[in-house]
Amino acid sequence: MHKIVYKKNTEKPELRARCWSAGVASTIVACVVAPVDLVKTHMQTQKNKKGMLQTAGKVMRLRGPLGFYNGFSAAALRQMTSTNIRFGIYEVGRHADVVPNSNLAKLGLSGFAGAAASICGIPMDLINVRMQNDMKLPHGERRNYRNIVDAFVRISREEGWRALYTGGTSAVLKAAVNTCGQIGLYDIVKTKLSTRFGMKDDIVLHFDSSLISSIFSTVISHPFDVLKTLMMNARPGQFPSISHALKHMMRFGKLGPFRGLAPTMLRKGPATVCLLVFYEQLRLRFGYVDTKKRD
Repeated sequence: MHKIVYKKNTEKPELRARCWSAGVASTIVACVVAPVDLVKTHMQTQKNKKGMLQTAGKVMRLRGPLGFYNGFSAAALRQMTSTNIRFGIYEVGRHADVVPNSNLAKLGLSGFAGAAASICGIPMDLINVRMQNDMKLPHGERRNYRNIVDAFVRISREEGWRALYTGGTSAVLKAAVNTCGQIGLYDIVKTKLSTRFGMKDDIVLHFDSSLISSIFSTVISHPFDVLKTLMMNARPGQFPSISHALKHMMRFGKLGPFRGLAPTMLRKGPATVCLLVFYEQLRLRFGYVDTKKRD
């Protein structure tokens, strides 16, 4: 008689991220890159050309070191909500049987996740932009929001609740394009590196994949970021339509859509790498296994 041998399944199950992983990782990164983000925003909205160091020096003269964290409360709340949603939608969609496992499907899914999540984050993004820019306005034109709650109340009362979604179209476009490069492309690059070069699911793979995806996502999404910042920082009626904002964006010539690209690259490159590396570490150390899909 032949003895029946049962082979033990030695394949390591894939760990899934917790619902809070992306929000925690992105908030940690936001604490570090907030000063660079503020300088980038100032460069995008300035009337006269100033370099990154000149802009940073002006912020220091106006408000001191703490001035670089103007609007940070809105930025942190946006990370805990919008970033969590876009990562969550992508993870659910990626593991769903109805979504094909192809590169095009990953890019489409990530674009949808970014657009859907941005709808939740637009008000916080708008408040963040306004609070960041307030210091450089003349005293009579400053909004002087005390905090994020005060900003929500005053904007709704003074401009109507729809004003919280000023620049929403450009914000959704920027989020969709950015998420394609940041999450979808990261997943594609990570899979390619893992299969072709036999790289393990560790920090080296995560760093290499995030570095490549961060470069592409920064460049392709920056013009949408400039347009979004201009519309969100505008006074009521300043830009009647998106075409007027586009015209204003081109005030510095062909390079107008890429104003502030240097601080954006300086901020977003390391920020994207750190975000994805932290996110993956949280997944590997505190993630869970979907037992419903295991034999």
